[in-house]
Amino acid sequence: MIDPKNLETWLHEKAGPAHDALKAYPARAVSADRVRYTLDELLAQCDPSAELTAQEREWLDAPAVGREVLTPFDPAEHLTNAEAVAALLADAEATGDPAYIEHAHQVAARARVMHGIK
Repeated sequence: MIDPKNLETWLHEKAGPAHDALKAYPARAVSADRVRYTLDELLAQCDPSAELTAQEREWLDAPAVGREVLTPFDPAEHLTNAEAVAALLADAEATGDPAYIEHAHQVAARARVMHGIK
């Protein structure tokens, strides 16, 4: 069960700012049909010899603003029932990627132990 205090903190520190950023720059959003692109597919669309735009250069050269905190993410924490575990494994199998399938099985095993899933 989620602790309401942690949920409120997450809403204020993560979800709220993400919503505000998306509202301010809606072009940054990724549609559902583009979420599953592989890195190879994305790189195939790029021209590595292309000059950076002024906006891209400005973004790359910008100093850190102090809010770039990355926190570890363990997907096993969110796989709280057998259906969620099965969905992860089915998704992994559908990719046909042996490395991803192996990783998904490791995550599923951690989730089963973590949440007492049979």
